[in-house]
Amino acid sequence: MNLGFASLYDAIGSIFFEQDRSGNNNYLFDESAVEWFTSTDNLIIAQDHPLFTPALLYVSNLFAQARFEVASASTGKPIDNHWLIKLLNTPNYYQTRIDFLEAIQFMKIARGSVVIYKKMISGFSEPDSLYVLDPKLITYADNFISPMSYSDKGTVANQYVTYDKDGPQEKRIKFDHLIYLYDLPNGMNKRNFFENASRMDGLKQTLYNTKDSEIAKNIILKSNGKEMISADGNDGYPLDEDEQAEAQNMFNIGHGLSRTRSRSFITTKNVKWKSLHIALRDLGLDDSIKVDGNIIYTALHIPKDILSLEAKKTTYNNYRESMTSYIQNDTQAQNNDFVASLQVSLLDPSEILKGSYEHLPVMQFLEKEKYEAISSRAKALNDLINTGIPEDEAKVLCGFPKNMKLDEEARATATANNTSDGDTEAKTNGQASKRDLEQTIGEIVEQHLN
Repeated sequence: MNLGFASLYDAIGSIFFEQDRSGNNNYLFDESAVEWFTSTDNLIIAQDHPLFTPALLYVSNLFAQARFEVASASTGKPIDNHWLIKLLNTPNYYQTRIDFLEAIQFMKIARGSVVIYKKMISGFSEPDSLYVLDPKLITYADNFISPMSYSDKGTVANQYVTYDKDGPQEKRIKFDHLIYLYDLPNGMNKRNFFENASRMDGLKQTLYNTKDSEIAKNIILKSNGKEMISADGNDGYPLDEDEQAEAQNMFNIGHGLSRTRSRSFITTKNVKWKSLHIALRDLGLDDSIKVDGNIIYTALHIPKDILSLEAKKTTYNNYRESMTSYIQNDTQAQNNDFVASLQVSLLDPSEILKGSYEHLPVMQFLEKEKYEAISSRAKALNDLINTGIPEDEAKVLCGFPKNMKLDEEARATATANNTSDGDTEAKTNGQASKRDLEQTIGEIVEQHLN
């Protein structure tokens, strides 16, 4: 393998040295390590890093757990058997919905953006399939422009780009058939509004440091256990190979070992011995990797209670709260971006695409908290109305819309019967009152949730 001077420094970390019992020096050159370090391709690094890769897979897999529905924009009611939901469930021949969404999020973070190709069939307004494209393989024409005026939308939509130019999958694609999703904002420091940077660019040195630490640790582990023996003085004379073999056989120093191994060696001069063992913990490589891991997890917005290299236990409540907060503030935001992009490109304004993670087990306790909060507000509403505050004002004070309808008969019955606890009849009325009040509160909660 020929290396230029610029690559020589990176190559040093890939050379391994070993000396056999005959004194021959052997050097093993690991070309794959040099390929990783000399590569500046974010996607290659993202798929082959001991910390970043599993963390990015975790983020991508969580993003892919979303459920989707298309609803009417006027009524909010879901539309059954919608073509877009069927397309998302089976986007193409090679991927399921989970695979497709994982690839979108993985590519989006690694590259900074991701492109979805709507493969159209002539005569049909709906795409036949959806594919994830690598934005780095898209080549724009020399005269390609991205004007700032929305009135010139057709100017962009009718232009063409080339995907995988001069490659095995080279294809000319109409720009209107592409959907762009961005991790970092687009249009910054770029004349082409469809290009942007990646958050991985700021992590490059940390990613290299982690890999360096792993390689250094590997070198130390392989070198430990080796010994160095050298001559002590100039006395004595060397033995040729036959004499050395004859002496070794005489002492039977290879008994119980393979033919290429020996327990000692024969010499005619004084020698000195030195162990090459290095205490790994003294180098602090593991601590360095932990620091790098925390930087990487922070860049991916992953809380320490979810993923951490500190080996510290966390409580279930802390994990649950961190997980729900992460899903609500990060994963749902990423999903909203995905939904909004598909909404503009694929749906009529009379339809709305929705994506949610409320079905995940960790999110279920939020439904309980939401119900308890609304139930408390409903009880407060009932108390305010009973004290003579106008109904509309009471609804506003309790956070309910003014146009929300109340079952006056059930509420009046509950209020009238909720009085005494003296005799048996009063207790019976009190029990009925409680049931009526619970029914009223349940109706309020159901209206508010729907």
